[in-house]
Amino acid sequence: MKPAEKPVIKAKNTRLKNIISLIVCVMIMLVYPIWKESKIFGIDLPQGEEEEKIETLTPTDNGFIINTTEIGKEIIGYGGPTPVEITLSNGKIQKITALPNKETPEFYGAIRNSDLLETLDGMTLEEAIDTPIDGVSGATYSSKAIIGNIKAGIAYALDEDAVAIGKEADSEKLPAKWYVTIAIILAGGIIPFFVKDKRYRNLQLLLNVLLLGFWGGTFISYSLMTSYATNGITKVILIPTALMLIAAFIYPFFGKKDYYCQWMCPYGSAQELLGKCLKFKIRMKPSLIKWLNYFRQALWFVLMWLLWTGLWFDWMGYEPFAAFFFTDASVVTLSIAGAFLVLSLFIQRPYCRFVCPTGSLFKYAEGSY
Repeated sequence: MKPAEKPVIKAKNTRLKNIISLIVCVMIMLVYPIWKESKIFGIDLPQGEEEEKIETLTPTDNGFIINTTEIGKEIIGYGGPTPVEITLSNGKIQKITALPNKETPEFYGAIRNSDLLETLDGMTLEEAIDTPIDGVSGATYSSKAIIGNIKAGIAYALDEDAVAIGKEADSEKLPAKWYVTIAIILAGGIIPFFVKDKRYRNLQLLLNVLLLGFWGGTFISYSLMTSYATNGITKVILIPTALMLIAAFIYPFFGKKDYYCQWMCPYGSAQELLGKCLKFKIRMKPSLIKWLNYFRQALWFVLMWLLWTGLWFDWMGYEPFAAFFFTDASVVTLSIAGAFLVLSLFIQRPYCRFVCPTGSLFKYAEGSY
């Protein structure tokens, strides 16, 4: 074999390995929506047993209760459908209750702490259908889906086109934040190919933290990926995270491994910036680094097992990315995020290198075992 042929064969083998790894990781991500939700990319799968039908309108002594589980199933939030229950008595809305859903607790906390569900209390259906409801800052996907469900339920009771009105209420004009987020993601995805400058890198990292993280709440997490695998990407407003997924899964085919983690991830950027604030670093022996890498892989397999078996789905809610919604994140999530940020002063990107389940998925997808 000629020497020149060896690099070509090696490149082909690497590409084949990447393709196989990506297919395997896609199959891994589809386990949750298939077994838990019986749905992939927004398509309902046939089920062995017929599900019990939930009544949309149930009469009561003084009125009725509207349940939007059926009519609002196409109105998708961050993690899936967000049904509500609307209670009417003597012709007026008494209360609106959010029903169990798959929204990430940290995002949904912003809605619980707002007055969104009380906006229409005391109104007639005719008054409520025309009353605008403001979304909740920090929970855009979730709050808009809730609003869509509320409007769909009211429209159903008024014998109007519930689905169309619900989707209309769920939609929104793209805010300036959306365009800024797109610009930052594209900058991180294109400019580093042409600009090799530490000052630019520091600027990109800072923008990732401040604008993608705290301002826009835009990042990739397991809960987001399982939502996409279940419901598909059906909204224009979700395009920024779709671009991030391209960087995470497609860029490695062109030799750019760990690209999302290095250039776009807000939490990874925060760790790196903090690491530059202190010159002193803990020296880690190669053997320790090796065992910590084994730990990361073992942790990933354990978490995947918990996900596949259905024993514990909620671990996805404890990834530190949700800490960017610091007013609504759980104490556990904030503690995990804070601990690794402090540790990053002394160890380079500790969470990214030795823990991150999302990053582990990316590594397996690109063949970096």
